[in-house]
Amino acid sequence: MGASGAPSTDRDWGILGSASDLQIAYAVFRITLGVNIFFHGAMRLITGLSAWVETQGAAFIDTLLPMWSVHAFLYTLPFIEVVLGTLTALGLLTRWALLGGSVMMFVLVFGNLMRQSWATVGNNMHYVLYYCILIAALRYNWLALDNRSDAR
Repeated sequence: MGASGAPSTDRDWGILGSASDLQIAYAVFRITLGVNIFFHGAMRLITGLSAWVETQGAAFIDTLLPMWSVHAFLYTLPFIEVVLGTLTALGLLTRWALLGGSVMMFVLVFGNLMRQSWATVGNNMHYVLYYCILIAALRYNWLALDNRSDAR
């Protein structure tokens, strides 16, 4: 603490010293969301994609969506999650990764609306909000591979 009772700002915080609190918060939020999305996909691939597709696909049998499109999307989704999660966590092509994640969430919301799974749509909307916040605050993107030329 400084003489005024406020936290002292004269410490050497290393890499954190050059970052604002908003930049640090943004990095923590972006990295955590990226890891979350990555593991959504990775665990489905590790534990058996076909079984997961069959289980999830069964919920769409009585919807207006053709089952071929449901299965095609479900077989593709984990790979999309792994790629978008990796890019988001690393802060590489961040704007595009966040826009891609937003589109992915739109498709998930649409599919869950078709099966009238309102609780799942509500959960999906949390992720939509996370992506919107990260896109809106993109100017605070820090600790990202997108910024690697800034370190030179």
